[in-house]
Amino acid sequence: MRRPPFLIILLFTLNTFAQSEKIILSGIVKNDSVPIENVQVINISSRRGSLSNNKGEFRITARLHDTLAFSDIQYKYKQISVTEEQFRKKFVSIKLEFNVNKLDEVVIFKNKELTNPLGLPNFGKKPLDKIEREINYYSQESLGKIILQTLLFKPGGIDDIWYVVSGERKKFRKYKSLLDHDKLIEYQEKKADEIRDHFKDDFFINNFNIPKEKINDFILFCIPKGMISLYDDERYIEVIDIFYKNKEEFLKSLQ
Repeated sequence: MRRPPFLIILLFTLNTFAQSEKIILSGIVKNDSVPIENVQVINISSRRGSLSNNKGEFRITARLHDTLAFSDIQYKYKQISVTEEQFRKKFVSIKLEFNVNKLDEVVIFKNKELTNPLGLPNFGKKPLDKIEREINYYSQESLGKIILQTLLFKPGGIDDIWYVVSGERKKFRKYKSLLDHDKLIEYQEKKADEIRDHFKDDFFINNFNIPKEKINDFILFCIPKGMISLYDDERYIEVIDIFYKNKEEFLKSLQ
């Protein structure tokens, strides 16, 4: 069997080395000709990140064909793969487009709340619902302490004892727990929509193989890992790391 010429082996070796070689890739992020500051530049392949400076310039380690993501709340999310030309020149120029969002209809009305000009303490507070008023009205202390307070003629007395003994307090505490749970679910779903809007659907589909109709479920699956606080602090690299660590478990759950 004839052996491959030495030149072919050499070229193959050099090509393999070039693909595994890591370089410092410089670049600039602009909108038209205007540099963009504080753009999140993330190497999704290596999970490393950088920020553009006030001249729109950035530096990040990369290999040939690594995937770079560019993210800023005012601009459309963009993702590229490092080409051979960019790798050879060690430079990349990125143009981002403004993220134009349609605003819902805004209703303007006069504020009829008079507690603020009067300096009253409840200004701006959300009114309590029936369950919250019930819980706030009766004592939440232990039965023994309530009986002691009753013997000492402190406010509450027989009404508070009846509230505990009749089982009403237990019932309303359960209602309150269910309300708090519903509020938590509503809050998490709202944050999931916000996170999805920030990273865009293509980010989840291309990098994590998440079906479009399951993106919100995937984000909600990752939220208990501490994602919301990281996202609110704009620690996007750590958010992406949570996605990477949990994608396999989530995809298995779909099977």
